[in-house]
Amino acid sequence: MKSNSNRIWRILFYLLFAAYACFALKIILFKTIPISSVFTNPLLELRSVNIIPFRTIIDFLNEPMDIGMAMTNILGNIAVFVPLGIFVSYTGKKKSLGHQTLILFLTTLLLEIVQYILALGSSDVDDILLNVLGGLIGIAICRGMKRIFHAQDRLLIALVVFYLVAGIAGSVTIAKVDGSLLPFGSSKVVYIDENKEVMEGLDEAAAHLFGELASIDADTITVQRNPKYNVTMTQSGTSNDGEEKVTVSLGASTKIIIRHIHSDKNEIVSKYEDGTVSALASMLNSMDTVPTVRVWLSGENNLVASALLISFIE
Repeated sequence: MKSNSNRIWRILFYLLFAAYACFALKIILFKTIPISSVFTNPLLELRSVNIIPFRTIIDFLNEPMDIGMAMTNILGNIAVFVPLGIFVSYTGKKKSLGHQTLILFLTTLLLEIVQYILALGSSDVDDILLNVLGGLIGIAICRGMKRIFHAQDRLLIALVVFYLVAGIAGSVTIAKVDGSLLPFGSSKVVYIDENKEVMEGLDEAAAHLFGELASIDADTITVQRNPKYNVTMTQSGTSNDGEEKVTVSLGASTKIIIRHIHSDKNEIVSKYEDGTVSALASMLNSMDTVPTVRVWLSGENNLVASALLISFIE
């Protein structure tokens, strides 16, 4: 009878962890772009990378007007990995703390890589640091419970209760902050275009070249081609590190459009404006993120741009 009871609690433990995993994936991978946007608008890509530790955290804390949002992001990144830390500690009870920490690190690193590959927002080393900290807190909680509940069945019951309480409290908190982050919440994407008339005559799907804007000067731009975007160029260059880059000339008639993209819950807002080479170069030098660029080529010369669309994530 005791064995059956223990089995039921163990099943509940794993079911609750599976439910948590669904929540965590929604929050971590789709906190910037709802899941449905991957299917409804695959051409819209939000991608940025920060590899400097504590930069994002410091930037958040240096914005007194957004201190609430800063604490929500910081504490949220910590809290979301606490249940994983508990799970790793319980299931890997014979593993060392270093081994358990490595599992936490590799898990959050993998999620950030997936986020970058799928262009789902910002991949940030600070997210990794905060996630690992949350996981370590979870490990500490599990180890503390082991000292209190020596019997395995009592420990399992305590962990199930903790998952239930934490899950309910977390769901209520998330619902108040941003209900669209919940797996069962409304996540229909609303795309808002401001001043899109400057794009008249240009179809993003028909752009000849897509990638990251590597550099720009008065006469040319260099584009780091995106391998996911299949285009054919008659000439291309290859950088020393083997990554394919393409240099395209700018003419006097090249139209330059700058798009500023930001998200607000389930809304993705794009603001379009006419730009110049000097303004674009200044923005490129002042921003940490690398913008994406779409290039339409001139019919007379396929290495001269007729139009550029440069997208900055804010």
